[in-house]
Amino acid sequence: MPEPLTTDGDAAEQRRLYRATTLEGYAFTFCKAAFLALILRRYTLLVTSLAASVFYILAARGGVREWRCFVKPPWVVVVFLGIAALELAGLRRRNEST
Repeated sequence: MPEPLTTDGDAAEQRRLYRATTLEGYAFTFCKAAFLALILRRYTLLVTSLAASVFYILAARGGVREWRCFVKPPWVVVVFLGIAALELAGLRRRNEST
């Protein structure tokens, strides 16, 4: 999250700008997700859940103990690996039926 402005300006304007900056951060998150979906198409959930698991494991091994994800460790890795397994099973079923 961005830090609130520290200038002596109008407090209401500072709150408005802080809120707008926060919303832009959310928009950027969805922009990245949409871009990945555009590139990866039907493999988006599989690839992104595996990538999240790998990066969370590497971050934990590197000493990070603060997580921004709403699912906390170790469950964040378990959840994303579970999602990846379900996606992989679904892809196999679809490929076997064709």
